[in-house]
Amino acid sequence: MPYLRLAMASLLLFSPLSSVSLTEQQSNLVPCKKKESLGQKDVNVKWSFCPKKDRDGGYHREDPPITEKQEKPKYDFRDFDSCSPTNDSFMGCRSNPDLKVCDDGSYPIIRQILVLEGNDKGGILDSFRVCPEDPKDERIERIKKESVSVSLEQFRSFPIIASNISSSPAKFSLRNGHSHLWATREVQSFDLEIGQSSVRIKAIPIQWNWNYGDGTTRNLDFPGEPMPNHTLRDETPTSHSYGETGTFKVGVTTLYRGEFSVDGGAWQAIPGQAAVASVPIEIDVWRTEKELIANE
Repeated sequence: MPYLRLAMASLLLFSPLSSVSLTEQQSNLVPCKKKESLGQKDVNVKWSFCPKKDRDGGYHREDPPITEKQEKPKYDFRDFDSCSPTNDSFMGCRSNPDLKVCDDGSYPIIRQILVLEGNDKGGILDSFRVCPEDPKDERIERIKKESVSVSLEQFRSFPIIASNISSSPAKFSLRNGHSHLWATREVQSFDLEIGQSSVRIKAIPIQWNWNYGDGTTRNLDFPGEPMPNHTLRDETPTSHSYGETGTFKVGVTTLYRGEFSVDGGAWQAIPGQAAVASVPIEIDVWRTEKELIANE
């Protein structure tokens, strides 16, 4: 009897559907498969049609996956750098003394909301300046849920590791001496899933904003490097000289620009920067005194 059922199944499988004349009873059948037992071996037999009344008797429908149809968003947004931190021309951030930086030392971006549908398609709904301390815009939050992209806010939320600070001599200096300082430079990568897409993000350091703890600050587009033969008499591109004695906390905030790639595609820039503050180090600054010693 199992052999007879298998033979019938094979006929139904390999018979062209166009040659099958459906009766009223057959029209109630739906595609399915059933596991048959052949001796001690189980065989999956695929039937062209399956009686509805026998669905609970070992038959299983092969329904296609249900996919949700998503409506096309009406709006999109794009970000622009308000200036270039690494450019010293008229587009450079340092060339504009009136440019107000964000609270964390990064530079603001310009965000535009674009119209994708309707009579104003291709137009700009709104344009505004954005800093990390600004409240979330609900319009932008809705757009993010409907697109595969990485916003500046998402980029700043990743656990970007801060630069490490080193000094020579190590945590020690003399008044009016040149303390050599440098920080690490490391490109970092992160992976995440957005919908059905695999996204890779890169955080690339581009600027180091130093605070020497004595009221002096300096922004550099390079981190410095170790100098094994350095002495306090040697001034370097990243050294600092203290005019007073005491203990000073030296900190640096590194600005990172971001890029992302969707499913291994081309890298796309994320306008703006993430500002990541390092753990400060302490420098003990001493003074030198000359004494004359007379021989008796």
